[in-house]
Amino acid sequence: MVAALDDPNRPQSVLAERESGTADFRIERKNGETWLLINQGPDVAYMVDVEGLTDLDKRRLHKVALDPASLSPGQAKEFVLVSRYTLSGPANVVVSYRLEPGGSQLRRVLQVPAQ
Repeated sequence: MVAALDDPNRPQSVLAERESGTADFRIERKNGETWLLINQGPDVAYMVDVEGLTDLDKRRLHKVALDPASLSPGQAKEFVLVSRYTLSGPANVVVSYRLEPGGSQLRRVLQVPAQ
């Protein structure tokens, strides 16, 4: 597989798309059960959405702010993740985003710390 990455015959558009930008996210508690998904940059993330990874995570995720739909570096999107009551452990959320308006949708799984 490593050889395929160094293949000079590999389409350049794939490399250009991969190098066109990056987004890095972190999750921080705002207060109580309200959390912030923060774009650590360096580029704008477009059409950002948050959803639960597992069925339990989906049931726990009660409210995701519709705005802002795009996150510039340092901006945050708020969401509410209710506690698991008697169940212990963290939650996992899937962050969907694009690096360009109309670009390919990318997904990243992030862990919300145990409450």
